[in-house]
Amino acid sequence: MPAKNIVQLLGLGQRAGQVASGNFVVRVKIRKREARLVIVAADAAGQTAKDFQRFARGTGIPVVVYGRKAELGAALGRPPRAVVAVLDESLAARILNLIGGGEK
Repeated sequence: MPAKNIVQLLGLGQRAGQVASGNFVVRVKIRKREARLVIVAADAAGQTAKDFQRFARGTGIPVVVYGRKAELGAALGRPPRAVVAVLDESLAARILNLIGGGEK
């Protein structure tokens, strides 16, 4: 059940303009410190997950590995996405709570 809730929350966030996706856009959101949570797909390239964890390390933005690219893309109504940034603090907290913490 939590997986369905996370997908629903990402979809709601997308419709509200509180979710960004794609490598370049997510990097910009991290750099501007607009991201509150970064989600990397479990089937993303191994280097992608490492890069985003390293990139977000100094910012205090949590990075979690969750779902598959197709699942994340479908939740956002887009093609498969390897990386998603949640921009809203309360939405990020709810997703983190459902996922079970994550990595800082």
